[in-house]
Formats: sequence, C-alpha cells, structure tokens
Amino acid sequence: MLKYDNKNWFSFIFRHGSKHVEGMWMSVVFMALLTTGLIFLNEETQWLNLEISTTFHTVLGLVLGLLLVFRTNSAYDRWWEGRKQLGALVNTTRNLALKIKLYVKAEDYSKRDEVLHLIYAFAYTMKEHLREEDYSEVQKEVPQATLSKFEKAKHKPNLILHEIGEALKEMYKQELISGEQLIVLETETHQLINILGACERIRNTPIPMAYALHLKRVLLIYALTLPFGFVGQLHWWSIPVVIIVFYTMVGIELIGEEIEDPFGLDENDLPVDELCEKIKANILEISSF
Repeated sequence: MLKYDNKNWFSFIFRHGSKHVEGMWMSVVFMALLTTGLIFLNEETQWLNLEISTTFHTVLGLVLGLLLVFRTNSAYDRWWEGRKQLGALVNTTRNLALKIKLYVKAEDYSKRDEVLHLIYAFAYTMKEHLREEDYSEVQKEVPQATLSKFEKAKHKPNLILHEIGEALKEMYKQELISGEQLIVLETETHQLINILGACERIRNTPIPMAYALHLKRVLLIYALTLPFGFVGQLHWWSIPVVIIVFYTMVGIELIGEEIEDPFGLDENDLPVDELCEKIKANILEISSF
C-alpha cells in the first residue's frame, strides 16, 4: 500500500498514477486516434457528415454514472471491510498474547513461548492463504514442533488455530488456567476464526459476473460511440474532450477492479505485510515483559 501526502496538490496530482492506469494508456491513444480519424473524415474529406445529437450520450452517461457509483461503493466497501478485519486481527492477537502471558508463567509451562509464536504465525499464514501464494517464507515463522503438520495441512490457518486450541486445553488440564480463564482465551481464539472467515468471504466472493459483464459492455458502447457525439460540434476540440471523459469513466472502473480484492500486492491494496510484521513485533515485545 502506497503512503502519500495529498496536501501539496501539484506534486500529488502529477505523481505516478499506480497500477490502475497501467494498460489504459494504449486505450487512451486508441480513442485519440479514433477521434482524429473521424475528424479528418468529417472535416477534410467531407466523407462523413456527423451531426449527431448528444442526447444519447447524456442519457446513457447518467445511467452509466449510477452503475459506476454502485461499482465503486461496492469495491470500496470490500476494501474498508478488509481493513477493519485486519485491524481486529491486530487487536485480537495482542489480547490473546497478553492474556496468555499474564495467566501462565514460563516456568510452569515450557511451551508458553511456542504458543505465543503460533499467534503471530497465524497472521503470516492467513496472509498467504488469502493471496494463495507460496508458504515457503511463512514456514520460518512456524514453530519447529508444528512444521511437519503445517507442511501437510491443506487449510494451514485452521491448523495453526487447532494447535493454539490444543495448547489451551493442555494448560487447563494441567490446572495452569481456570475454567473462566479458558473461556476468555477461547473467546479470543474464536474471534480469530471469525476474522479469517470474514477475510475469506471478501477474497472469494467477487462482484456478480452478470453485473460486472453488463457494466463493461455498457461502458464499451459508451466509449466507442463517444467520438461520434462530439466531432460534429467540437471538431478538433473533440480529441481532449473524448480523452478526458474516457479516462474518467474507465479509470473509475479500473480502480474498482483493483481495490475489490484488498489482500494482494497492488499499490492500493491493504498493507498486510506491514501489519504482520507489526503483530510479530508486538507479541515478541509482550513475551519479553
């Protein structure tokens, strides 16, 4: 996720536009060339006589604007919900680590630090689970005692939570924690399960295909017919007007595509790696108290 300062307008608006505009420049050039060709045919060769009313684009633009607003709001809701869940992950891991540290002494339970290790290993495992990437870098964050099971497990975050649950049960059996304390710790573990499920829901439930397909079709029709509505009235001024309108409409759609899956590696995605490092640092500090 990019960090930026938007207080200085001039340096901000001329900075690199990030990945949502990559691949769009060729489309902008194509629209400019299409408009130029139509103007040439209309002005120089008199082969065309374009005097099309702008009513079509006005009406279609209103409908398309409503669709794009809904699309953007839906994508941003997913991005913001993901951010809230990651914030809850930070708080829950802190709470769980603090309570285990306070409830159980290291001299009474030799595996206490291993349990604390599992808590931040869960964050790293969840990150790769949501990205569906390689777990080779995550394995160094997993305790050695759990590593063989981790390599075999299909749903690796579930395994980490299972190991935490087994450790809590063992603490209770050894009477290191009371029944009330066990309930408190299990509540925090249950919260981790809820966070994982919410993030999986965001990751695995894209915008319905019918809606996304219809929006793209309407947007394509609008963009390709846009020059025909301006050439007859604005002439050579049609080129910058078409480019600006096209950039605005298509840019909104591309931004929505980028942020609707907020756990990836795009510049506008959530800072998952940074939060995992923060969780690890917090738990290591808690274990040193």
